[in-house]
Parts: sequence; structure tokens; C-alpha cells
Amino acid sequence: MGEPIRPAACVPRPSPEGPVSNELDGRIAHLDLAPLPSAPAWARRHAGAGLNAWQIGPDTIETAQLIVSELVTNAIKAANPGLVRPDSSRSGQREWIALTLRLLQGRVVIEVFDSDPAPPVLSFAGADAENGRGLVLVQALAKEWGHYFPPSGGKTVYAVIGTQEPDAHPIPTRR
Repeated sequence: MGEPIRPAACVPRPSPEGPVSNELDGRIAHLDLAPLPSAPAWARRHAGAGLNAWQIGPDTIETAQLIVSELVTNAIKAANPGLVRPDSSRSGQREWIALTLRLLQGRVVIEVFDSDPAPPVLSFAGADAENGRGLVLVQALAKEWGHYFPPSGGKTVYAVIGTQEPDAHPIPTRR
């Protein structure tokens, strides 16, 4: 995968193809979610079940679940700036969030899509702030993170973490 996508200022640079551009082999788990306060819990459960089924180690699962929770929470805030409940006043427009996990050789890629085209902003919260540390935490835990803009609109924020046994899940080669 080469160098991380983070520039010197630690703000993720958009990548038109995302972190897995041509790597189509591997395992994928996907979940569509409504932007509700319960979505991070469902996303954590889905991530835990999928990674456990792929026989990923418990430390990696815990890290992935934490990152998933932070990214889904940010996607909810993007979909619902008030965060209290989804905005039903938008006529005919339904907001949704998509979580995709990809197991590739030696790494797990976590992707969270939301329909807000605004890029994620890394900010540093004050010591007594109750929120605002999500992307700082993602940056600390992930080998790489960033975002890209799918052609259909919205954005996908991704994070890449290593698996405990890099060669435990080799990707079969195409013949």
C-alpha cells in the first residue's frame, strides 16, 4: 500500500479510489445502518462478529470495533447535525450509513460511507470536552486513514489496521 495518505498537517488527503483500489480478492462484510444513536452499537457487533468469523485476534477485533464506533458516530453527526434524531423534514430524502469491512492480506480495511460531501476534519478537543476526539483516536490506532469521494456522491472515511498474523489469511491468486 505504500506510504500513508496523511500529509504533514495530519489532515487526511482524499484518494479517488480509496485504500483498496485494485485489490478485489479477500473477504468483505457489509452493513447498512440508519443514522440513529443505536447505529454505533450495531456496527460494533457486526464488526466483532465478522472479524471473529474470519479468525482475527481479539486485540485486532477490539481495535476495529473502537474505530468502527468512532467513524459511525461521525457519520451519524454528518447525517444529523443535531444528533438527537434523524431529520424527517427532508422530503423524500433518506439518510443512511454503510459500514464495509475488508480483510486483505495482513490488514483490515474499515470503510464508513455517509451522504455528506464534507470531508472529515481532524480536531483536538479540550481536556474537559465530552466529544471531539474520534478522529484523533482513529489516527492513533490506524496504520493509515483518510477519505475519498465515491462518484455517486457523499464520502467514505476509511481506516486500515494490521492483523496480528500478517500471513494467516493469504489471499488466493486468480488463475
